[in-house]
Amino acid sequence: MGKKNLKKDGHTVSPVISVLLMAAITVTLAGIVGSMAYGMGGSIPQMNLVVVTAEQTNSTAIDFTFMGGPGTGSLRYLNATIDGNPADPLSDYQPDVGSVWTYVGSGSFPRNHVVVAATFDDGSDQVVLDTYI
Repeated sequence: MGKKNLKKDGHTVSPVISVLLMAAITVTLAGIVGSMAYGMGGSIPQMNLVVVTAEQTNSTAIDFTFMGGPGTGSLRYLNATIDGNPADPLSDYQPDVGSVWTYVGSGSFPRNHVVVAATFDDGSDQVVLDTYI
């Protein structure tokens, strides 16, 4: 049998480098499959979503509108604060979708920080409105 002549052009990957690349790919794939199999990506908490809007109707009144959302069924109640003070009519308020309620202050509202927080059946609290009006 005759000898075959092979060209050596220097553009090949050495056997050591190819083994290291294959090992790195194997370890990466094993990590991905392991995390899926043991549920490491499944521990993300569910987020409830509801929408509330606020509008200043005159110098002493702010109207809140409950717009609903996917989390409406698990909503227990809403609480609101205006400049850090409780907006009394909203204390533990359980609204219907589309309902509007008005907070009337004793003085004028030049620019107020309005925050509405929702409490859900699972005990979680979430800020659903944080704005200045």
